[in-house]
Amino acid sequence: MDEKMFSKAVALLSGEHSLAILRSVASGEWRIASDVSRLLGIHTTTASKFLTGLHALGFLERRVRKSRTRSAFEYRLSSPRLALNLEFSPGPAPVSEAKDFYLDYVSKVLDKARRLGWPGIAEKLEARLEKNRGGLKEHLFTRIADGGVAGGMDDLRALFQQIHREFLEITSESMGRPTARRLLSGAADEARRGHADIVDRYGLRKVLEA
Repeated sequence: MDEKMFSKAVALLSGEHSLAILRSVASGEWRIASDVSRLLGIHTTTASKFLTGLHALGFLERRVRKSRTRSAFEYRLSSPRLALNLEFSPGPAPVSEAKDFYLDYVSKVLDKARRLGWPGIAEKLEARLEKNRGGLKEHLFTRIADGGVAGGMDDLRALFQQIHREFLEITSESMGRPTARRLLSGAADEARRGHADIVDRYGLRKVLEA
């Protein structure tokens, strides 16, 4: 990880409850923040803050637990061994690998929309992508799709953040915002599985959480 991510990891792991929270999810069982807070006798907000931060650093897996009244994120340890690797000279950001993650995300969103069978959602999403290709984003989008550098990692993140927001707008119209967020979050999590190192190193997942 780069120096910024390393500093965040050190700050979080040095927190008062961080190691205890990691132990609470080390058994492999999925736990939500309220489970952890009861186990450790801490406030649910504190548990939630640490769990969210540990997931952002790639230490925890996350999925949605659904009930009749509400949904919540639940977590478990990604690996029994955690390591911090600091890169002082990472060289140019690997934009091509990041592009592959974002295009996988787009593909998985479309696949999920088709499988769910919501009328017209996949078609609307594809139409919006085509509009992006033909409108103001044409040059940037084409260079990304063709494997070009597309102006660097910042431009790439900015483009797919906008695409993500447009996807959220379209899907929310048909299925409501909470369900739409779960669909897009699930697609992002699935896409991350094949690109975890690059996603975590450059914070690629964060722009898909708006």
